[in-house]
Amino acid sequence: MEEILGVEEARRKLGRLVTQVAQKREPIIIIHKAKEKAVLLSYEEYKQLQKLSASNAAQTVSKALKNIQEAVKKANLEQDVIESAILEVRTT
Repeated sequence: MEEILGVEEARRKLGRLVTQVAQKREPIIIIHKAKEKAVLLSYEEYKQLQKLSASNAAQTVSKALKNIQEAVKKANLEQDVIESAILEVRTT
């Protein structure tokens, strides 16, 4: 179960908390003024989240490009129309 600490308590125990998070790989939620404000997690978990985020972004772009290709094909647009539209978007 994740631990929840106030920001002042977390500040006092930061060294222990860093060791705890690194060893147990259990996040610690930091609250301030009765609201969740931050999460302390291991570096390995952070890197995994970064990889997932990058992977999700790549999938989103890939899906968007596929949708664009299908729309262009369906609209039967000519290459020069597409290129001028791309150029216009890039310059604005």
